[in-house]
Amino acid sequence: MTARMLALDLRRGPAPLVALVVLALGGMAALSAPDECQGAWNEAVLALRDSMWLVLPCVLAAGIWHGGRARRRGLDDAVAAAALPPARRAAVEGASLGLAVLAVFVVLLVAVTAGGCTSGALGASAAASALVTLVSLVAAAFVGLALGRTASSPMAAPLALFLVLAVTSVFGGWSPGDGRVMLILPGLGEDVTVADLTVRRSLGQLLWFAGLAVSGWLWASGRRLAGLAPAAAGAAALAALSS
Repeated sequence: MTARMLALDLRRGPAPLVALVVLALGGMAALSAPDECQGAWNEAVLALRDSMWLVLPCVLAAGIWHGGRARRRGLDDAVAAAALPPARRAAVEGASLGLAVLAVFVVLLVAVTAGGCTSGALGASAAASALVTLVSLVAAAFVGLALGRTASSPMAAPLALFLVLAVTSVFGGWSPGDGRVMLILPGLGEDVTVADLTVRRSLGQLLWFAGLAVSGWLWASGRRLAGLAPAAAGAAALAALSS
């Protein structure tokens, strides 16, 4: 039943449109400076990571719109007939967006590497960073879904998109003395290099975004107090492993 509802949400929900938008914006951001690639896998992964300053706000806004739309208009007949509990319904809606953007990430990675970024070995730090970028996309979808459940105003999604884009645009070029603070979100910090993205730091980021994804799912399911714990644990792990 859950798989059938996921397929239905992928067809009728915003996932296909979001995938196209992310593909266009992410491709534009990642491929706009081909000289940065320098023919190496590690630089290709870093280019995709840097494009997240533009992609993640779009995924977040899509999640808000999807969650708010379901709350404003109610469930359609098919979803109502399935009678999915809130937790499974939130998992379906978040997963549809998550699967769409994950597929786009794979397409972008192929596109970047097809442009010549195929020499050398894919190091452990670059592989870990790529995994972090993937999980951050899923986290943005579920956090947006949770925010959409909380603020169902039609203006919530465009307002969030504007505010987050403003933040990522400003902080994307900001390089404080301690660049570790920039590791909290992919795409922030103009001086972040592959050498900065150690496996230890990427593990901290991975736990941070995984915690955000679980918190977003719990919050969208109506378990708001319980939803705070995974994000708090992820933040603690990020602080400990990024030191």
